[in-house]
Amino acid sequence: MTYGQDTGNGKSLICWIVGLAAVLAACLALPASASAETEKGWRAMVRSEACVKGPDVTLGEIADPVNGTARAQWKTLSDIKLWKAATRVGRPVTIDRDKLRKVLRYYIGDMVGNLVLPSQLTVQTGGRVVSGAELKSRVVAFLTPRAEALGGEAEFKNLRLPLHIFFPNTYDKLVIDADKALKPGHNRIKLHGVTPDGRILSRRAGSVFLNIWKAVPVAARPLNRFERVTRDSVTFRRVNLAHNPEVWDGEGGPWRMARTLGRGQVFTRSHLERVPLIEKGETVYLKYLGRRVQLTVKAESQGEAGMGQQVAVKNLQSKKTIVATVVSDDTVIVR
Repeated sequence: MTYGQDTGNGKSLICWIVGLAAVLAACLALPASASAETEKGWRAMVRSEACVKGPDVTLGEIADPVNGTARAQWKTLSDIKLWKAATRVGRPVTIDRDKLRKVLRYYIGDMVGNLVLPSQLTVQTGGRVVSGAELKSRVVAFLTPRAEALGGEAEFKNLRLPLHIFFPNTYDKLVIDADKALKPGHNRIKLHGVTPDGRILSRRAGSVFLNIWKAVPVAARPLNRFERVTRDSVTFRRVNLAHNPEVWDGEGGPWRMARTLGRGQVFTRSHLERVPLIEKGETVYLKYLGRRVQLTVKAESQGEAGMGQQVAVKNLQSKKTIVATVVSDDTVIVR
């Protein structure tokens, strides 16, 4: 046959090649997950903690299916018997990953390759267990309304809790409490196992770091010692209260600066002090209260004082300085 000559057999060969290419393209288009699942078969994940009924530990008591093949076969797979359960009820036993793999291989052979194993497995005969995931969920539910009461935007960080908590009986319960009222920053959490009659079975602890993001007063401009805090000297900025303790809430007063503060810096309680009723250099009314005579004159305060305190004032008429008692924001008396 001459190269390039068109024949019936040539057309058949071309059609076969085109069909083969179409089949290969269709195979390549198959989802990777479906292909992987077909190769690996069923897959299940062994938990980190489990309670079993006995007398035998079954696969369904310690593992959960993780793909469609496993879920379809789980009714049969979950009934596979493994080792004998411990006879001591309510006593957890821990086994590490390497030993767990050897034990499972002894009972189910190569099917151990279908299992995803944890770093360790803790098993208890009878009772109940609060898993790490459930424990975290319940602690967050306990903390959330308390964090909301602080105002601002709450964020839980570095939540440190036990891996799990076992109880010897199914009717025992977990009680969550805190040492102190929740605050921005580091907080301790108490975890108690309690019987129905209130007896404490176990005491565990946890901790959480709470960030509270909130708009707080900051200096709109540099403020000096003794300068009064006014509306135009205050603005607001969003900060994390966990790293800004003792922040002023903007309430109360009148206030003046107890120490200097730079522009944009956060007001804390240590930056502020109440403006005294009587300030140095202020003109006040000086009242003389005698048995028969009462006299009121103007005077100049030589110092500062609060209600009921004594302060030296200078009589603006006689130019004499005397000590009087503060009775209001513009009046002092002497008897």
